[in-house]
Amino acid sequence: MAKADDTTDDDGLALSFGRRLAELREIAGIDGTELGRRVGMSQAHVWRLEAGRAVPNLRTMARIAVALDVSLSALVADVDCSSVELRNRDYVRHKPVRS
Repeated sequence: MAKADDTTDDDGLALSFGRRLAELREIAGIDGTELGRRVGMSQAHVWRLEAGRAVPNLRTMARIAVALDVSLSALVADVDCSSVELRNRDYVRHKPVRS
C-alpha cells in the first residue's frame, strides 16, 4: 500500500507544489533549513517537497503557510492539479493482529 506522501500517480502535482513552495520560500527570504526549523521538519524533507518527491498533507501545508506568513490558498495558488487522475484506488484489508 502506498504511503500518504507517495507521488507515484501525482508527480505533476508534486512538482507544481514544489515549485510554488520554493518560490514562496525565496520571497520570504529564507533557506530550506530555516523553513524546516519553523515548520518542525528536516531540511531534507523541505528539499523533498520542493523537488516534487513528496506531497504534504493538509496539516503540513497549513504549518508551511503559517511559517511563510501566507494564507493556505496563497500557498496552493497556481498549483497545477491537471495531472491528478480521478479513479478508485485499490483497497487492501488487513487482518487484525492478535496477541
